[in-house]
Amino acid sequence: MRLSCSGCCLLLSSLLFVLLKPSLSIKKSYVVYLGGHSNEEEMSEFYRNQVKELHYDFLASYVGSRDHAKDAILYSYTRHINGFAAILDEETAADISKHPNVITIFPNKGRKLHTTRSWMFLGLENNGVVPPDSIWKKAGFGEDVIIANLDTGQFHSYQNFWFYYF
Repeated sequence: MRLSCSGCCLLLSSLLFVLLKPSLSIKKSYVVYLGGHSNEEEMSEFYRNQVKELHYDFLASYVGSRDHAKDAILYSYTRHINGFAAILDEETAADISKHPNVITIFPNKGRKLHTTRSWMFLGLENNGVVPPDSIWKKAGFGEDVIIANLDTGQFHSYQNFWFYYF
């Protein structure tokens, strides 16, 4: 049986499609949370850079190379938490979630700000003065409490919103 030129092209393209298995997966931003730092008291710039390098090495083991990891990581969290935001496909994110050092991994979703004047919005201050009935005063001005860390994306291309419960 002889195949025509168009038949050969169709057969060849079908064979290549099956062999190469093109990736049709959608990539999106994920946050990989690895927990806290073991020596938060000694967080020098040198240490934070080492943590960032470890993030590249960690992700490289899933994406095939350090260069791919550097391209994928949008931001390394090196100060108060240990983790990174990266562009990943669902399958890679699922594989990473199985690693014993990963606390959690979740989609990094942008949030719309409701205000940029939180103190006034919450009634904590009024023209720079703390009212006597302010919850701010009743709560000891938030001493020893972190409620949230909001990264508006002003310095990064993605917005992150993290809640901490202590």
